[in-house]
Amino acid sequence: MYRAVFVLFSAVVVAGLGNVAVADTPANALVAQDAAKPLTISAAKQQVDAWLGSTGHSALHAQRAEFDNDGNVKVEVVDGSGIPYTHVLVHAADGKITNARAGGSSNKG
Repeated sequence: MYRAVFVLFSAVVVAGLGNVAVADTPANALVAQDAAKPLTISAAKQQVDAWLGSTGHSALHAQRAEFDNDGNVKVEVVDGSGIPYTHVLVHAADGKITNARAGGSSNKG
């Protein structure tokens, strides 16, 4: 019984989210509060969690994070069950949050 309710609830939550978490628009970018401080992994994860909460996606949260070659932080966003949902990039220069594929240094050929 509980499993069926959980599966139904999860399906409704995931269906309602669409791909808002990967939106790459300036209106959805979160700018760092203090640009003078260096970007850390924990600060990047906190920014992503705050951004997800402000966009109404509190069912998602930041999980793993790592620095890339440019000093930006790539953060894995997961759902409540720990299943990966997307990756976002927190830029070290300005603190903006973008889609990791669009904002990263990918080799498009």
